[in-house]
Amino acid sequence: MLTNVPAAVNRMARNVVLNHPNSWNCQVFRKTVTRPGPDMGGLPVLGGLGVLSSDDEEQFSYEWVGNGFALPVENFQPASMMDRGDANNGTGAEFKFMIEPEDAIGQPSHFAPGKNDVVYLLLGDGPSPAKLAFEIVDTEAVLNIPPYTTRFVVNRRDDLHVPAGP
Repeated sequence: MLTNVPAAVNRMARNVVLNHPNSWNCQVFRKTVTRPGPDMGGLPVLGGLGVLSSDDEEQFSYEWVGNGFALPVENFQPASMMDRGDANNGTGAEFKFMIEPEDAIGQPSHFAPGKNDVVYLLLGDGPSPAKLAFEIVDTEAVLNIPPYTTRFVVNRRDDLHVPAGP
């Protein structure tokens, strides 16, 4: 009976993220190493050493993983307002989001966000809205019973923002 609790909490959390008025449409991209060479466990090797992380790679690309929804879940902290007075700028570089893929578990296009994925929040509708980039740097468990309910700690990636297109 107790094992049904986390599954129900995850279903409820997904419904909240998908239907919450403050959720953002988002796109998730995964960093892929493009450097040729022999590989060890899916990552290329440097000389005879296995690569532990893709952080120091120079040859990489970001591949689209899927669309989803992101809901900010950090505690409110006072912050400076935008000049127009319609939003605040945030208090720092670290934010927390609950991120849910557009498609449910079991569907072919379902994905699980992971560390070092880049999440673009879509700011508007249309064919080419502005996009704010964030990189997932950590995953936190909110409930201490598996399957865990997770939230993602993200840092803003100002170098990857995309302005609105024509």
